[in-house]
Amino acid sequence: MPIKLQLKGSQQLTITPVMHYFIQLLTNNHLELIETLQNEVEANPMLEIEAVEKTVPESETNDYQERIERADSSFMTPYEDHGFFRKGPDDIDKNKALEAMTPSTISLADYLLEQAMATFSQEAEIEIIRQIIYNLDRDGYLKIEIESIASLLRTTPDEIERLRQLVTRFDPPGCASKSLQECLLAQVGETPENEKLRRLIQNHLQDLSRSNYESICRLMGIGMEELLPLTARLKRLNPRPAEVFDQEEVEYAQVDLMLIKENNEYRVIYLEEGLPRLALSQYYREMLDKAKDKKTVSYLKNRYRDAQFFIESIELRKKTILRIAEFLVKAQKDFLDFGDKWKKPLTMKDVAREISLNESTVSRAVSNKFMNSEKGLIPLKDFFSYGLKGDFGFSHSVNTIKDKIKELIQNELPEKPLADDDIAVKLADLGIRIARRTARNYREELNIPSSFVRKKENKIKGVKNEH
Repeated sequence: MPIKLQLKGSQQLTITPVMHYFIQLLTNNHLELIETLQNEVEANPMLEIEAVEKTVPESETNDYQERIERADSSFMTPYEDHGFFRKGPDDIDKNKALEAMTPSTISLADYLLEQAMATFSQEAEIEIIRQIIYNLDRDGYLKIEIESIASLLRTTPDEIERLRQLVTRFDPPGCASKSLQECLLAQVGETPENEKLRRLIQNHLQDLSRSNYESICRLMGIGMEELLPLTARLKRLNPRPAEVFDQEEVEYAQVDLMLIKENNEYRVIYLEEGLPRLALSQYYREMLDKAKDKKTVSYLKNRYRDAQFFIESIELRKKTILRIAEFLVKAQKDFLDFGDKWKKPLTMKDVAREISLNESTVSRAVSNKFMNSEKGLIPLKDFFSYGLKGDFGFSHSVNTIKDKIKELIQNELPEKPLADDDIAVKLADLGIRIARRTARNYREELNIPSSFVRKKENKIKGVKNEH
C-alpha cells in the first residue's frame, strides 16, 4: 500500500493566557474586580499586594472638593426653592435635609400592629390580626384564604373575617382587602354624600376601565356633568394602600469611571481607588533562582508566568474599558449636554467597528459598569440607543421616534384622534418609516391610550369645559 502525503488546511482559535484572564476580568465591576484580585493573590504565591500610598496634588484635591460642593449645592437647590427650609441659603442644614428625604424604616406590619395593640386587649384577637397582617402582599392585599388562617389558629372563618374587616379600616385604609373593589370602598365613608361614589365602585369599575361612560350614566341615572366629579374623586383613591411602605433596599452601584467636564470638553478618568495593586513576590522570585528541586522549579515557573499574564490582563482591562468609555462620551456628547432627546442611535456593533474590537468584548466591557458625573451616575449601557434609518440619510433613535409620536398626539384634533395607522403615515411624511404595529407598541410604552379611548376622554373633557 503506497504512502501518500496530503496537506490539509484548517482554522483553529487559540486563546492566549492573557486573553483568558482578560475575558474573565472584563465582565467584573469594580467590587467584583477587588474580590477577584484578592482571590488570585491567595491562590498564587508569586503575587502579592503592593502597599502604595497615593499622594494627590493639592490642586487636584481642591478641584475635586469644588466639584463635590457644587454637586451638593445643586442637589439642595430644589428643596430650598420650594420652601422646605426656613433658613437662609447659606444656613441650610444638609443633615436635616437628608433626614427629611430619607423614607421611614418602619414596616407596614409594624405600623398596623401598633394600631391593633391600641385597639384590642384580648391576646387571641391580636394573634389573629397578626396572622392577617403577616400574610399581606406588597400592595397590602390578603391573598391567603381565610379558612387557612382559621385552621392554623383553630378558630372560625367568621371570626377571622370580622377582624379582617376591622383591619381594612386601619391606616392606611384598604389594607387586608380581598379585592380592588373592597380596597377602594374601605377608603370611602358610608355617608349619604358618598352613596353615588360607592355605587360607582361597587358596580361599574369594569365599565370605567373600558371608558364606557355613556353606559355608566345610563345605569346610574346621572349625567356626564355628575359623573366627572365622581371619577375625579375615584382617581384620588389608592389601589395600592401599602405603596408608601414598599421600599426595597437600596443597591449601591460600584463606580468604575469618572466624567469631568472642562472647557466644554469631557475627560474620562478610570478609578483605581480601592483596587489592590499587584506585584510579583520578591521572596518567591529569589526562591525560584535558588531552587534545585525540579518539581519546585516547575511549579514556581508556572506560577510566575501566570502572575505575569494576570497583571498584563488587568492593565488590558483598564485600557479597553477606558477606550470604549472615551469613544461613547465623544459620540454622545449632545446626550451628555442636553439630555435623552439628543441621544444618537448607537449600537454595540457600531462601537466595535469604530474602535476595532469584537462586539462581544464591547458587551462585556459595558456590562454592569457605571460612570460618575456631576449630573449623577450613568450606566455605560445608557450611551447606546437603537434606531432606524430615515429616508433622508438621518438615523432616528427610538426615543426620538417616541417623542415624535407624543408630539403628534398632543397636536391631534380632539374630535378625531390619530389611529396607529395615521401615526405611521405621518411619521413616514417625516422620513421615519415604521409599521403600524411598531407605532402601537411605542404608543403603549408611552402609556398613551388608543384613539378610541382618547376620543371618549376628549368628549368628557369637552363636557367638563362647558360646565
